[in-house]
Amino acid sequence: MRPGAPGCGKAATPGFGRSCCPRCRQRCVAPWTWQGRRRKRGLVRVSSLFLAALVGLLLPGVAVATTAGCGTVVLPSGLGLSAPGAVTSLNPLLTTSVYNLEVSNQIYRPLIWLDRHLEFDPTRSLASAVATPDGGHSWRFTLHSWQWSDGIPVTPDDVAFTFELIRKIGPGYVKYGIGGIPDYIQDVRATGPHEVTLTLNHAANPDWFLRLGLGGLPVLPSHVYRGLSLRDMRMRQTDPSLFRVSDGPFLVDEFAVGRYLALVPNPRYGGTPPKLRRLVIDFLEGGSPLQALRSGEIDAADIPYNLWDLATALPNLHTIRLGGGFSYDAMILNFRSSGAPFLRDVRVRQAMTLAIDENEIISLVFHGQSTPIHGPVPPAMAKLLSPLAMSGYPRMQFSPQRARALLNEAGWHPGPDGIRSRDGHRLQFEVEATSGIPTLLTYLQIVQRNFAAVGIAMDIRAIDFNEMISTLQGNGHDWDAAVLGWTVEGFPDSQEFFSSNGAQNYGHYEDKTMDALNAAVVQAAGHQALDAAQDYAAEQQPFLFLPAGEVSVLARPELHGIAKMTSPNGNWSPELLTLSGNMACPSQVAATR
Repeated sequence: MRPGAPGCGKAATPGFGRSCCPRCRQRCVAPWTWQGRRRKRGLVRVSSLFLAALVGLLLPGVAVATTAGCGTVVLPSGLGLSAPGAVTSLNPLLTTSVYNLEVSNQIYRPLIWLDRHLEFDPTRSLASAVATPDGGHSWRFTLHSWQWSDGIPVTPDDVAFTFELIRKIGPGYVKYGIGGIPDYIQDVRATGPHEVTLTLNHAANPDWFLRLGLGGLPVLPSHVYRGLSLRDMRMRQTDPSLFRVSDGPFLVDEFAVGRYLALVPNPRYGGTPPKLRRLVIDFLEGGSPLQALRSGEIDAADIPYNLWDLATALPNLHTIRLGGGFSYDAMILNFRSSGAPFLRDVRVRQAMTLAIDENEIISLVFHGQSTPIHGPVPPAMAKLLSPLAMSGYPRMQFSPQRARALLNEAGWHPGPDGIRSRDGHRLQFEVEATSGIPTLLTYLQIVQRNFAAVGIAMDIRAIDFNEMISTLQGNGHDWDAAVLGWTVEGFPDSQEFFSSNGAQNYGHYEDKTMDALNAAVVQAAGHQALDAAQDYAAEQQPFLFLPAGEVSVLARPELHGIAKMTSPNGNWSPELLTLSGNMACPSQVAATR
């Protein structure tokens, strides 16, 4: 994405935009040539090549390509959270993908923005103040005196319209039912030129509703969306013209579907103005972020866990440790699987958990940069962990002996090859995982070996990420288990995953005790109900809860504010990034003053 051959590598895809780099707008290698494909795809999946890239950076006389494009920053999608992936929708009501939300949050500022401590941040929220005078039954929001980018004021009508639109979309709203939206909403109305009052049909736990229901809730411009059919909304999810009107810090400048998206500052944004002239989010098309950083295509990249020691020694890049996110990896179990009905037996699920050596995973995959987990609250959310969770759930910790005993009790006994069977059926299932992520394959091979040691056979099937989401959402494909990473955006509520009617209960888990405990979390303030719900989930293991790695980032020394820009809950605030040196182009900046 730089002028000239080294590091340009971003050519136009026929039918999508100009044949140029999103950073410098110079012509590059065409994507259909052998050279273009080799540059983008030839350095992926093999950790030794990652190592070679870093060693190359350390060799005398080898320098990282200098940044071109004054005031422009190019970041891989998912930075600070996950491997890069494509932005597939700009409509925040129709998508839960972290890549999509990274962008949509820059266009539509949420009513309530939660900071890295999961506290309401009025400087980045559309609401400047929020109050519930009656303990969670009614809510009053004072709005900033902001404007949409076309000069029309942001009003309470926009807030009311968004709730009306969510109700109209119904279950097609991606967070339908999560945090009580929209079922708990009785009325939304303007009670002043900058004030809107929301009334629930019954009181709810204020912490739960603020953080899970309202946290991250977008507000759309009513004058753009009013009259637009639901079909048009769905058909135009990647149409930049629909998203030109913004109340966020950035505007959409270019969108090359499947390749990159470019944002420019919104001059009418009422919050902290961006310091950048242009922000490019590169999907990397399956390429290596580290190699792209080395060649000068991007300005920051997550550090592969196995290269931490080398990365911290690099003289021409600086390292930012972001620590653990509000996230975990989950092996989602399908309780309606026809091929693995044994997943419905809690003894089998507990045995599977006891068989997994999480410390081995943390050592070999994450090189010590993670923490064991056995319940639904990420370890980084320390203030919300139950006492049992803080102790590490001793009954769920690695113990092959207890795993074998539970399987024996459930009637599963070893066959000639060591794999257990019962009534002629083998204790065997298939797990689906996103392809193209080397650490995930290593991860699952450790779990596969751990399972085999207690008599469980697990087959691994690599599939595309979009196919994974389609499967979980019910495309008719029969599946046994799937591995997916989860980030807790606002509140560690088990209701959405583990209640019988949970919005994201992809595995069809049903348990009356779990339903009652989750209902108590929604209704009662304080920690007691949350403690009970998370402890029961840890005992039942409707997911197999697995550790997620802590993230560190390599960035150019002229790029500042990565730690402020990212958040453990997955939010991006790129308006907080600043530049120095050549990236800031001081001579051009001075000329514009």
